[in-house]
Amino acid sequence: AVHQIECSSRCNLRCPYCTSPAIVAGKYPSRRALDMTRAHFERALEWVRFYARQGTQRELNLAGIGESTMHPDWVNLVRLAREALPDGTLIFATNGLIHDEEMVRAIAPYKPEVWVSLHRPEKAGRAVEMYKKYGILAGASVDPSISANDWAGQVQWFNSGDRIQCQWLRQGKVFVLADGRISRCCLDASGNGVIGHVDD
Repeated sequence: AVHQIECSSRCNLRCPYCTSPAIVAGKYPSRRALDMTRAHFERALEWVRFYARQGTQRELNLAGIGESTMHPDWVNLVRLAREALPDGTLIFATNGLIHDEEMVRAIAPYKPEVWVSLHRPEKAGRAVEMYKKYGILAGASVDPSISANDWAGQVQWFNSGDRIQCQWLRQGKVFVLADGRISRCCLDASGNGVIGHVDD
């Protein structure tokens, strides 16, 4: 299955526990901060449809290392994803900082399950309330505080969560990076774990 599609590897925050600032700063030679092209997104969705027909694609996450809602065509990407997976779970996480009610109202008919990460609670609280209003808030995430990890050794950060085998690797799921390459690891900020491309 396709576990995640990273619609954007850009981010509007520079959290020290995240690999996103390194991507934005160009520190990983094989990764850039960019928005996924419509062609790569549609090709990734072809794989989603293929695995849905096989019965192995039941969920799709539209988040990656960046802030996917920064993609300039975000609402249409959510719509296309729902069309590709009409009966499955559509989910994404966001820091909620750039959302307005028009955008939340526009994606609500596609029934995504939205997790708001509380990076900036004084600002994200507004997004939480909007997602609640439209009935698509799945919850709020405080993982950096209660289940911190060191992003597969790519950042110097403490580990407070239990060490477990990656469920995505165990279940044969992949992560589509914003440039269309495919990795087996959703924490692959460096791009070193790439195993293919959506066009392969």
